Amino acid sequence: MGMERYDLLVLGSGSAGLYGAIKAAQLGARVALVEGGEIGGTCPNRGCLPTEHLVTAAERYYYGQMVAFRGVTPRKARLNFAAVMREKEAVVQHARKEKERMIAAHPNITFLPGRGRLVSPHHVAIDGQPVTADKTLLATGSSPITPPIPGLADISPLNSDRVQVITRLPRSLIVIGGGEIGLEYGQLFLHFGARVIVLEKEARILPREEPEISNALRRYLGEEGMEIHTGVEIEAVEPLPRRRGYRVAARKGGETLLLEGSAVFVATGRRPNTDGLGLEEAGVKRRPDGAVETTPSFETSHSHIFAAGDIRGHVRKLATVADREGELAAENALRGSRQTMEYLGVPYAILTSPQVASVGLKEADARAAGFALRQVDLSLPEELPKAIADRGWVKLVVEKGSHRILGVHLLAAKAAEAIHEAIFIVKNGLTVEDVCRTIHVYPTVAESILRAAESYPKAA
Repeated sequence: MGMERYDLLVLGSGSAGLYGAIKAAQLGARVALVEGGEIGGTCPNRGCLPTEHLVTAAERYYYGQMVAFRGVTPRKARLNFAAVMREKEAVVQHARKEKERMIAAHPNITFLPGRGRLVSPHHVAIDGQPVTADKTLLATGSSPITPPIPGLADISPLNSDRVQVITRLPRSLIVIGGGEIGLEYGQLFLHFGARVIVLEKEARILPREEPEISNALRRYLGEEGMEIHTGVEIEAVEPLPRRRGYRVAARKGGETLLLEGSAVFVATGRRPNTDGLGLEEAGVKRRPDGAVETTPSFETSHSHIFAAGDIRGHVRKLATVADREGELAAENALRGSRQTMEYLGVPYAILTSPQVASVGLKEADARAAGFALRQVDLSLPEELPKAIADRGWVKLVVEKGSHRILGVHLLAAKAAEAIHEAIFIVKNGLTVEDVCRTIHVYPTVAESILRAAESYPKAA
């Protein structure tokens, strides 16, 4: 490879790395993009893209067999799970090739396959070969955590990475973790016909979401047959005799639960990929959770090295956030600017059915920040057609006095689409009166935001 020198070297071709490299190329820099795995990182290969594909397939299979409308007789569907997984992989391959075309469109980006390791602030070894760069952008993403539960690591449980390559549907699934990933995969396997048990250590599923939404979703999942245990401490995992599956021992209060399933799926969070990067040799500090310490402008403890995306240790790891952080970090590194990112108006969605979507402050966070509040909770209008949504919730977090909407939180069949209106509401500091002066298409999920605003007591 020789001693090559670049203006910017990017470690990792995921969302932050790819968009950081492209931004740097657009600024005229000579860029090296280093990747030791699949191009594109988590989202198109093992994250949001394949998850949404599988969730959608499972919903079509499950809800298509239910009697939802009088006069409509559903047909009995047949499931070929291996074919579903093959189609998912074709979608992933297409997305990966699109990322390759994005890189090829910029001649000043050199793609270097291999594992990169910092050996000094300006030198990186790629599978042992030296490369030099004026600035470096760390964008190596994150990986699923396997918690230290006795026996768990020995069985190599499924997680959001390993599940991508299975070809046989498990008859029953024990999901450890009742957050977004656990519920997305738990419900899609439930829809495909598996018996699903979810174990969550907190008092409720989706503990970071509004309690009203968490509680409503738990009720809906229970109605579909999901068995959910909250407030549990898992003590051990062991294989059953004759390869019949696994037994999970858990404790809830003074009660011991012994649960059996043909597979175990772990969804207890993700950890930044910082091990083996040579951070200590380059003088880059890490936090106790393994994340790289950075300033708000993405600079690490060494002024020539920047970081963006999951490696910074965000609580909620979003490809959309990583995209923008990568661009800002690359521009800061090359131009010496100090651009930062505004996170308040960043939306996210959880692909359960119904979906959860949110933007802005939660009620508890707003109160902790000192806001005087009057929230509005509203179930979805009953006249919504069942094909759109027949169950759900909308919550507005509103500042008293000013009536400014600080947060919008949805539980609905198309919440991931409807939430985009709320981005502009929150980012622009609109009030309930501003929303009430708008006209919405009726009946729609998005119109429920207007309904909630109209129900706000104007004297508050």
